[in-house]
Amino acid sequence: MRNISGPLLILIAALSWSTAGLFTRLVTTDIPTTLLWRSITGGICVLLIYYAMNQKKPLRDLFVFSFGEFWIAGLTTAGMICFISSFFFTTIANVSFVYGTMPLVTYFLSLIFLREKISAFSIACCVASTLGMVIMTLGNAALNDYLGIALALGMTFFMAALTVATKFFPNADTTKATYLSAFLGALAVAPFATHTLLLTSDYVWLGLYGFVNVGLGFGVYLMGVSRVSALAAALIGLIEIPLAPVWAWMLFAEKTSGLVLIGGSIITTTAIVYIIGTRKN
Repeated sequence: MRNISGPLLILIAALSWSTAGLFTRLVTTDIPTTLLWRSITGGICVLLIYYAMNQKKPLRDLFVFSFGEFWIAGLTTAGMICFISSFFFTTIANVSFVYGTMPLVTYFLSLIFLREKISAFSIACCVASTLGMVIMTLGNAALNDYLGIALALGMTFFMAALTVATKFFPNADTTKATYLSAFLGALAVAPFATHTLLLTSDYVWLGLYGFVNVGLGFGVYLMGVSRVSALAAALIGLIEIPLAPVWAWMLFAEKTSGLVLIGGSIITTTAIVYIIGTRKN
């Protein structure tokens, strides 16, 4: 892939990430079982990617982690458990649009833990994003949807906290933390997972889930992010947010209410404006 441009690689990664909710619609497994096999497959994929990129390092380095890497892995594990679980309770559109608030949640946490300067522009974006969340939430009526949205908010909080944690631990290797988090997640849900009576198709889809959504997405992103600016990577990556509900509509006829689309559009637009407006940071 050396001759492929950076933006195209980031786009491929975003396409891979946008499939997160689709696999939960294809399998018959419960939440713990889905998390278990996705984590195992995804973790192995990222581990192999790290080894391929660091073959000169001692093999034992693969399994030696710093304090910061454990922290980042723990936050990632919590975020992924919330993320995958949310798809079992609400629509893919709801989860995707909630995730669009992450840049603003990250800013809010940075104010508290990194003593980021208060910016009128950023506060205005936070207000706009909150308005979008309110409108989107009003577009739902079922209790399950509210639970799914709450889980998606939990995921967004943990992933934003992860971003802040990388500032606290600048020497932490996020690639190592990624596959460590996958294996920690697998250990956490293993006692609750179903190990019998699974369909053959479930094993196939769960294996592809980890490979496509985690392995391929993360591996391609690593190759692309070094070839583009941080601004370009962030903006192209946002394509994942509106694309996920489009896949759900095309493949599973999963409908989204008008209020959810309006609120989601406000959230996504605000995220784009915020990233462009704070590009220097």
